[in-house]
Amino acid sequence: MILNRLTLQNVGTFAGKQTLDLTPPDRNHPVLLIGGLNGAGKTTVLEAIQLALYGPLLRTNARGKGSYERYLRGLVHRHADATKGAAIELEFTAYQAGEKHHYWIRRSWKPAGASLREILLVSVDGRHDAVLTENWQEYVETFLPRGIAGLFFFDGEQIEALADLDRSREVLRSALDALLGMDLVTRLTADLAVLRKRHQSEQLSSVDQESVAQVEAALHAARDVEEVALHTLADARTSAARADEALRRADEAYRDAGGHLADRRDDAERVAEQATTRKRSIEDDLRALAAGDAPLLLVLPLLTELLTQAQREEISARDSLLVGVLDDRDAEVLRWLEESNADPELVSAVRGKLDADRSGRTGAPVESVTGLAGAAPVSLLTSHLLPGTGDSVASLLTAHGAAVEAADEADRVLASIPHPEALAPVAAARDDAAHACTLARAMVAVAEDAAEKARATRERASAAYDKSLERLTQADLAAADDRRIVEHVSRAQHTLERLRIAGTRRHLARIADLVLEALQMLLRKDRLITGVTIDSETTSVELVGSDSLPLSAGDLSAGERQLLAVALLWGLARAAGQPLPVVIDTPLGRLDRSHRDRLLERYFPHASHQVILLSTDTEIDEPSREALHPFIGREYRLEFANGATTVVPGYFWEQS
Repeated sequence: MILNRLTLQNVGTFAGKQTLDLTPPDRNHPVLLIGGLNGAGKTTVLEAIQLALYGPLLRTNARGKGSYERYLRGLVHRHADATKGAAIELEFTAYQAGEKHHYWIRRSWKPAGASLREILLVSVDGRHDAVLTENWQEYVETFLPRGIAGLFFFDGEQIEALADLDRSREVLRSALDALLGMDLVTRLTADLAVLRKRHQSEQLSSVDQESVAQVEAALHAARDVEEVALHTLADARTSAARADEALRRADEAYRDAGGHLADRRDDAERVAEQATTRKRSIEDDLRALAAGDAPLLLVLPLLTELLTQAQREEISARDSLLVGVLDDRDAEVLRWLEESNADPELVSAVRGKLDADRSGRTGAPVESVTGLAGAAPVSLLTSHLLPGTGDSVASLLTAHGAAVEAADEADRVLASIPHPEALAPVAAARDDAAHACTLARAMVAVAEDAAEKARATRERASAAYDKSLERLTQADLAAADDRRIVEHVSRAQHTLERLRIAGTRRHLARIADLVLEALQMLLRKDRLITGVTIDSETTSVELVGSDSLPLSAGDLSAGERQLLAVALLWGLARAAGQPLPVVIDTPLGRLDRSHRDRLLERYFPHASHQVILLSTDTEIDEPSREALHPFIGREYRLEFANGATTVVPGYFWEQS
């Protein structure tokens, strides 16, 4: 089956006549992506397809428990001409008895006095078929049974419901019954129960009948209370979802305004203070060096020259002292020679030699300008003290530069933090959203508790009613025929229940394998779940972990539970064995990026030969759309403006 075209005329938010071409261009591009913001009409598209097919038998969250006529009235566009009403046209291709046929359905409605008039027209291969129009409700079951429609047409709320394995049992039971044809058995069992109670009631006395009537009235009252509690719970969950979304947007606005920086103001101020303290400490060390001998580094070349001059003066003084000593020695030697009557030529030679020696030891005289007794103090200063001081100054200057840079960076960070007064509006909005979210979640908890209590009360009332009938029937059954009917009905009900369990058990292993296969394709942790079983009596889903031990759904993350829900739908749909299109509204829910990627890569392109996705720009965002692009055949955007929705080709970031 392929959905070819959907036309909406004054339906929901759609004003005038709006048409969507749904036909995939080829089998390699099965995905049709329809984008729209909240309130633009995505859910209306999903409901319109089902409304066209099933009419008054449609069951959706929007219709609730209200009448079909009231539901249709609520679908008419608020600004449309009331006399013209609204209409839905659906064209699709399906095979019947191995032959391909093109179907066209038009379902229109408009006020007719105090009531509402609905007109259904059905054409096959371009020709109106009056018989098919008259019997359409029975005929549509041959190629798309209403009982399995929920496996192919669903939204994010249904995925969330299935993600809770305890809440999903009834959903799974209905789907399995429809899938395996057990819904007929369930219907027959219910009809037999009605027959049994009627024959039981007919045998009671007037007093007993009044007693049973009271118990039955209590049962009806309990059912009404439960219905109200379930509606209240649904409303509370919707409000909680909206509150969660509002909180998410408020958090984003707070972050965009710099709130995440303001939250770290204390840390930034501490870092700035530490950087300033470090800089000041280094500056104190530099001032201490400046108060010592560090300024002499500025005249180090002069000190070097002073050292050289002092050394020359020291050498000159030493030479002068030596020459004086040599003069005394030489005079003593010559006098000794003369007194010893030495040869005059020898004395003359010795005198010449000694004169030459003294002349060699005496340099040019150096004028004393330093006034220093020696060069050692200057040498100590230039060779040892000042080099160490220079190294300390260089090290402190490097550290000071780093400290200044750190202090400047800390100041820049502080300067970038918004002032608390500037953040006050968005912070207050976030606090209000958080408070509203807390209240909404509390209301959900209260509503769940009330619904659970109402269910328990209804079950007790139902058990009391059944017990009352059973007790009084045994006492007051007078007619053998009625007793025989009641007994045979009980046996038939028992037999049908055994048939339902046996028939279900026969196919559950294959269905569980298909669910496991789908689940392992979707989960990131491929070996997290190695087995899936479905109990034939309770329809509860049991998981087996990698250690071959039972795995509780509570051990899975919220995203993994939603992937499990998708796997259940996928596996059941594959078990149906019918090539039917898949239509999903709000497909990604609250999944994180990694789990979204699994659906984008492994589910949507392969869920069916035709997959229609109805999404906001935050669910299938630009990266998600790019990942899905190789499989997209058509794209539309639902543009809502001035109270009306129009269909525009192209998705949010790519328009035709």
